[in-house]
Amino acid sequence: MKKISDWRLLTTEQISSRIFYVIVALSAVLFILFWLIGYDMPYEEDPEYNAPLLTGVLVSFMIVLTIAAVALMTWGLIRSVRKNSDANRVVNNVPARRISLCVAGGFAAVMLLCFLLSDTTPLTINGERYADTFWLRMAGMFVGASLVMMVAAAAAVVFGATRYIRKK
Repeated sequence: MKKISDWRLLTTEQISSRIFYVIVALSAVLFILFWLIGYDMPYEEDPEYNAPLLTGVLVSFMIVLTIAAVALMTWGLIRSVRKNSDANRVVNNVPARRISLCVAGGFAAVMLLCFLLSDTTPLTINGERYADTFWLRMAGMFVGASLVMMVAAAAAVVFGATRYIRKK
């Protein structure tokens, strides 16, 4: 068994799976604590609503995860573009640089289109009207982009699975 200090000897799959398990465990613990500790606390301004005690912790955790994901995505994108510079445009007859740029451009285009096409109809949240156009578009962008990327991921899985059928 490898020591934790020998993380550089682990494969990418081993590192990512361990990070995944840590994030899943932390999320599960936080959500369980959210439901078990102070969930039924009434909201001070309107006792008909709940104000769970650990809402701030849960929201902060999600913000940290989102920022970390965006930072790692940006770092990976920059690293990939640098790695696939002019010298490595085509690797084993695969246009690596073009693929990297298309993925980055496609991601940016999906985010921009989802932002521009998001609905800005005001919402009523906890009895109050919420009409901030920018944040409504931001929320719509993340929801829309998530749906588009899930459909694209499912299509990629189906396409990859049919590859074996086509080769036979």
